[in-house]
Amino acid sequence: MSIAQSQAATQMHAAVRRLSLHPLSKYRLPCPRFSEPLELLSFSYDGQRKVCFDNRELKYFHPPSLNPAPCLFDGIESQIQRDHSKNEHIDGLLAALTHLSAPHGRQPDFVMYRGMLTRIFVTPYSTRDSWAMNATKVGTTIYVEDASKSVEDREDRTEFHLKMMYSGYRFETMCVLDKSPQQLKRDGQLDSALLSRANSVVDTNREYCSVFKTRLGNHSIISGAEVDCIDQEKPSTAPNRVYRELKTSGILDNQRKVESFERHKLLKFWAQSFIAGIPMVTVGFRDNDGILRSVEDFRTQDIPRLVKHNQSMWQPNVCMNFADQVLQFVKDCVVDEGPEMQFRIAFDSGSQEIQISPLGRLEPFLTREYLALVTQPL
Repeated sequence: MSIAQSQAATQMHAAVRRLSLHPLSKYRLPCPRFSEPLELLSFSYDGQRKVCFDNRELKYFHPPSLNPAPCLFDGIESQIQRDHSKNEHIDGLLAALTHLSAPHGRQPDFVMYRGMLTRIFVTPYSTRDSWAMNATKVGTTIYVEDASKSVEDREDRTEFHLKMMYSGYRFETMCVLDKSPQQLKRDGQLDSALLSRANSVVDTNREYCSVFKTRLGNHSIISGAEVDCIDQEKPSTAPNRVYRELKTSGILDNQRKVESFERHKLLKFWAQSFIAGIPMVTVGFRDNDGILRSVEDFRTQDIPRLVKHNQSMWQPNVCMNFADQVLQFVKDCVVDEGPEMQFRIAFDSGSQEIQISPLGRLEPFLTREYLALVTQPL
């Protein structure tokens, strides 16, 4: 390494700001204030990943039949897969905010997808999972995007991983209808709709997304989340209260699997649903051959109580206080303003630290249309 390279490396190391995860006891405080998410608007991704400001991809929940029990691996060869080689950044979320025509009231402290918030929430109990995000500040708002490789992008993905991912998508198709069951029943079309969905092709391009605002502690946040389905016709106010999450898990046929489910899966299910204000999670349990053996509903607000009996399990107040402190840490570090100036936010599982470092000036990941909106003179 040359002297210049050594000096640059030293300067970069010195520029890294660090927040230690441990001890977790410092987060065992009363929960910070959290505001119920308020939906600002919603949109659909169609089969070509085009953003459409309508409800065409909103699906309605109807429980799957277990007689005969379906196989969640069926149809894997014919699935239509989203092209993950195209980095969408946070384009859909920004398109939605641009569609509002003007900033919605006071500018938020943060704009990011729910997945980034979930990742922060679960970090105190997912200490083996490193992750990375990029951040940029425009005005008073910090925008955050994913910088970690998804399972779909990883070169070490296995056939097992692909099957598990597909089974989740397949379970979703087995639980939803394009119209409400009540309407289909009135029209005498429910039986044919149920038969059709049993043979439907999984298309991971299509999504329905909710864009909402919330607050954690002193941090105002606008976020976006994929919505799996809804329990009834969409109401004009608080639609999140009738949204539903759909998840899958292996069957829990021994105590080790039960503990793993409670420690890891229920934590993530709770965090995802809590952040978006979604009250119900439906979980399909499959065996090793992909056969759907049972379906169970979990109320989001009840999930923490299910693990409370075990002191070694996760605690929601630790997750919320940790996320509150991480967001404040990001505010303290991401201070240079401008869409080209970017920062890396990362959790390093080796050092058990949140690390924030400047990346310098890079191509902005915010869309031109959105930048034109938020940088226009008042």
